[in-house]
Amino acid sequence: MSKSKKPFQKLEKTLKGIAFVSGTLAIVFAALNAHQSPLLNSEGPKEEAPTATAAPIALSVTPTTSASVVAPVAPAPAPAYHDVPLFDRERVLSDMNRRIPDDFLIPPGLQQRVGFWFDIYSRYDSHKRVIHHVLYPWVVYKVVDVEPIINTDFPKFRWQRNQVADKLVKEEMQKVRVALKRLASKKKSQLADAHLNPDEIQVRDALLSLGGDVRRRAKEALREVRVQTGQRNFFAEGLQTAPRYLPTMEEIFKKHKLPIELTRLPLVESSFNKHAKSKVGAAGIWQFMESTGRSQKLVVNNIIDERKSPFKATDAAARLLKENHMILGRSWELAITAWNHGPGGIKKASRAVGSKDLARIIEVYHSRTFDFASENFFSEFLAALYTERYSDIIFPGLPRQDAVNLHEVTVSRKMKVDEILNATGLSKEEFSNINPDLAKFVASKQPLYRGLRIHVPTDSKSAVDFLMAGDRKRKSRVIGAND
Repeated sequence: MSKSKKPFQKLEKTLKGIAFVSGTLAIVFAALNAHQSPLLNSEGPKEEAPTATAAPIALSVTPTTSASVVAPVAPAPAPAYHDVPLFDRERVLSDMNRRIPDDFLIPPGLQQRVGFWFDIYSRYDSHKRVIHHVLYPWVVYKVVDVEPIINTDFPKFRWQRNQVADKLVKEEMQKVRVALKRLASKKKSQLADAHLNPDEIQVRDALLSLGGDVRRRAKEALREVRVQTGQRNFFAEGLQTAPRYLPTMEEIFKKHKLPIELTRLPLVESSFNKHAKSKVGAAGIWQFMESTGRSQKLVVNNIIDERKSPFKATDAAARLLKENHMILGRSWELAITAWNHGPGGIKKASRAVGSKDLARIIEVYHSRTFDFASENFFSEFLAALYTERYSDIIFPGLPRQDAVNLHEVTVSRKMKVDEILNATGLSKEEFSNINPDLAKFVASKQPLYRGLRIHVPTDSKSAVDFLMAGDRKRKSRVIGAND
């Protein structure tokens, strides 16, 4: 390369860098225009409806973007979950069609908390960032809509647009903190609109739902500001996938004499993604940790991970929930909270408060480990259950997957995987898809060992039974179908 070209190449790179920075700043500055920006949707305090016949509320969110900032990408066909239909939120949460059993009706002390999570699952998609109070999540200060930033051509890469969006959200959170600080320092006579800026009015109005002195509430809330990403699109994906597994999961829970409503917990944990894995190592649709999985007799090692099997993990989940229920005085509030916090911790909290009332425990009990996740887990479950049971009106027209029809077999002798593949007509990829817990095992080319549980299509039952014949001690049961 000639030396004469180098200065021009450096100049070209510099100009490209300037163009990128200028474009990014243009998006941010336009988004931060508080009076004109379409990115911010103010949310007032959420109040409980006085009766179950409250007027329907329109939940449709239609974000726009300014053509002077950046031209949006041509919109793709909207998925079934994108547009939020008109439905009566309060009547759904009051179980207007009696679709919820008594054990899982919303307790009076948790109504607002459950309502917050219901909105997260049913109203806000992942482009909506809900800035709220940590201790009282239903106190929503504002909702930031980052869709006009994410769905644009510039910056070129998605991760760059995510950075711009994240910066906007952080700045809006800081505005909330500043407003809280200013409100806390004002005199009572200075709380009228005339003495407050728009951010302070918005935050004050949100805090009014808590009652008491707004200044004291603002001071308490200074360190309790949190952002929650909407989940409507992820929840819709979970609803699409769930029917693939739910019929068999419900049969497993019936076998354990447990409410089938508990099989909706994976909507909270993983949206029924069998490949889900958390940052702390929880895996599968039930998000078992390794130690918990092993304690429930799941095989978890370097080549087999039964936490990833929807059905094996469901059987383990049923045993654990049943155990929690017995330990915690047959309270589903506490047993489901213990799924997140552990039965020992919940038992300690209940004894300290002298009550099995979860709302009372949340209000009174203070512990470093009994944190936001533990306080809200049961409310998240109830919100997910109500959203799923009323999904026909919350996600109208959403396509659903068909149920799988599988047969569980316990391997009766040492054999090669190819023997099973020849008997069933499955490829290795198909076998691994219905046995995700054995994907690494199959790739390792090790033989199947005696006692290993596998799943095969029910229409291959006869062929597999014939293959297993010869071992009088073989164990076989039908999963998801009748003989």
